[in-house]
Amino acid sequence: MIKNNVVVYKNKGKFIKPCPGTPGHICCGYMIIDFAHGCNLGCTYCILNYYFKNKPLELYSNIEDLLLEVETYLNKRKKLIRFGTGEFTDSLLFDDVHPIYDKLIPLISNRNDAILELKTKTTNIQRLLKIKERNNIIISWSLNSDYIAKNEEIYAPSISERIDAAYKVQEAGYRLSFHFDPIIYHNKWKEGYKHTIDALFKKINPDRVVYISMGTLRFMPFIRDIIRSQSKTLSYGEFIKGIDGKYRYFRPLRTRVYREIKEFLLNYVDEDKIYLCMESKDVWFDVFGIKEMSTRKLVQRLDTACRRHFDLI
Repeated sequence: MIKNNVVVYKNKGKFIKPCPGTPGHICCGYMIIDFAHGCNLGCTYCILNYYFKNKPLELYSNIEDLLLEVETYLNKRKKLIRFGTGEFTDSLLFDDVHPIYDKLIPLISNRNDAILELKTKTTNIQRLLKIKERNNIIISWSLNSDYIAKNEEIYAPSISERIDAAYKVQEAGYRLSFHFDPIIYHNKWKEGYKHTIDALFKKINPDRVVYISMGTLRFMPFIRDIIRSQSKTLSYGEFIKGIDGKYRYFRPLRTRVYREIKEFLLNYVDEDKIYLCMESKDVWFDVFGIKEMSTRKLVQRLDTACRRHFDLI
């Protein structure tokens, strides 16, 4: 059932946190701006469903403290910082009622040392379209096959609705990114993901896309039985417990899926715009032929992609 209860309170802790990453896997190295917890889009695979299962949605009220912490953090750092707000919630879930970006976007837009990525599955873009400052801002959509969107992303807008929203944001002057994560192995998965990618680039200008990520389904052991009980699709295929403690598809299957989807993407974007989310250096080599990939190298790859689009240090 969709959750509509929202608790608003003052955050007395830190707003900025490093991406937690996962042991033995390569991380994109972005910094989280934590302003809300929970999501009501009902995606069956999402860890937020299980971490915040019996809690209402939580929203921080002290926006001015958040802005001050971001500005102070930036003033102490002397390198490019990539921020994101979509770790503990959907970035735009509250945007029609909580005007955090009215002030956060102008703050980041007026710097030359930071970008802000908002990751969403919603079409909640009305406030974004009214904000005039758009430099250094990336609006991202999580995408999947139509089958997965309809059956596993219960209350989220359809894939075509998300693409339409991305098109409107693009036409308003924002840069975009897209995340195929989690990629889920299912009947006719190849045709499903190809259809989504082709539909995406019928509307989206590849030159406006900063980067695209790929990541396959992964989950902690404590939710394995819950996932299997509520979704036949998510338990399709064989899983193995990785060094980070999470269950993942076997490496040969992950490699095959990534290679196929990468080839679909290469019809529209250059390879250096594509990256893997939370994967091992061995899978990076399998898919991209890059030896000894590391978090440092991935950070450089994404920083370069951002500098290509924005006037940054």
